[in-house]
Amino acid sequence: MRKYSLKTLGCKANLYDSQLIEAELQKRGWSAAGDGEVADLCVVNSCTVTDEADKQSRRMALQASSGGTTRVVMTGCGAEVDPERMAGAGGIDYVVGNQDKPRLVDLVLEQIEAVGELGLAKGLVLGGVATYGELLSRHPMDREWAMPESAFMLPPVHLQGETGRRRGFLKVQEGCNSFCTYCIIPYGRGPGRSLAIPALVENVRSLVAQGIRELVITGTNIGEYGADLSADGLPQLEALVERLLAETAVERIRISSLDPREIGPRLRALYAANPRLCAHFHVSLQSPHPKILRLMKRKYGADDAVECLEAIAELPAPIGGVYAGMDVITGFPGESREDFEWGVERLRALPWTRLHVFPYSEREGTPATRLPGAVDPSERARRAKALRALSLERLQSLHRKVLDEHRAHGRPLDRILVESAVKGPNPDRAYVGGYTSNYLRVVMAVDSAEAGEGLKNRIVSAAPESLLVDSSQGDVAFLARMIR
Repeated sequence: MRKYSLKTLGCKANLYDSQLIEAELQKRGWSAAGDGEVADLCVVNSCTVTDEADKQSRRMALQASSGGTTRVVMTGCGAEVDPERMAGAGGIDYVVGNQDKPRLVDLVLEQIEAVGELGLAKGLVLGGVATYGELLSRHPMDREWAMPESAFMLPPVHLQGETGRRRGFLKVQEGCNSFCTYCIIPYGRGPGRSLAIPALVENVRSLVAQGIRELVITGTNIGEYGADLSADGLPQLEALVERLLAETAVERIRISSLDPREIGPRLRALYAANPRLCAHFHVSLQSPHPKILRLMKRKYGADDAVECLEAIAELPAPIGGVYAGMDVITGFPGESREDFEWGVERLRALPWTRLHVFPYSEREGTPATRLPGAVDPSERARRAKALRALSLERLQSLHRKVLDEHRAHGRPLDRILVESAVKGPNPDRAYVGGYTSNYLRVVMAVDSAEAGEGLKNRIVSAAPESLLVDSSQGDVAFLARMIR
């Protein structure tokens, strides 16, 4: 049996696409390569959001080809935006852009069959991907971007290998119409295109039948979901969520990244009324400073972010409260040291749980690279380090608060969805990790996992990154040292 491996970089939409590719390979009789096995075919699903992400994708392809017998396919946004560069990079046999990703397996296997048993190839661009010259000369809103349902619909098969989980991703739309100054993604994913609600409802029912218990709604820019389908051009995310709650039996629904303005009163009311909606928000903040938001050409202001965070903090939630994670880019062109310090103080005053911090990284071809006031890379790194320290401080404080509240009042964690084996504090015991509905990271001894799946469980200790659910006092002592 032929073996494959999948390497996925970047966003949740890419992860979903990798699930589609994996399901198609398994349907053709391929199986995932195990640890230490050499794959016959490696698919690198690339990210190109920054120049560094682009380089990382190419390095991963080169590493995959180092065995000499593995054929490497480069797909994803890097393959769509600059197929010529990818085709000329070392170690890459085939390049398939995002537009042709739904038929990637067909294109590659047809090519392999044409040249013999995993025959020789070197940098072949397959499908109808445009050249970089065409991308530069034609705005993505003016190009044709076909989007078949197969790009959204995960086949009803139980995935074995790299992407099969109890948590399932539902890609509801593709593309973005925002054109932020630092972002190349509209050129890699095209304009927003959405799948109609009835088809998505059927897809969720299929996922539930496969054993998926938690659904993560994802896409390139899900806040734009349905705008291309509605007569008035307005998004329909709330309507989609209402239908999924009413017409499917999925236990938990988690919504991925949204801008502050996209978490409006109607969506917040749905969260308040439906405990199946996870009390977890990923807020695409990018910067707390109004000047930087304008330079980025974001569609909201700093006051919108404040209003959003304060409103969601008041929503009902299990122990630990509403989890609000936020993306923050620091060191953006034009961000002075005073701007940064002002932003830090603004963040300290706001209710949130964790920051996902990115030092600004140039992406060739984006307007941000032409902005004045570039910040030295070493200063970007310093600011990122400071924000990450602030984030860890906030998360650690939350975990201590949860532990204290649990010990004082016996309030249990919400239902934990166990995901995978993890390392624990006691080397003589086996542990698994998972998340509560409000995204608290939990580590449990395997003999505690069955209880952890239920509503009643005992929190025994807290570490900076997770909570331990167990009855072993030795584990308590170990983790208590970690949080001092």
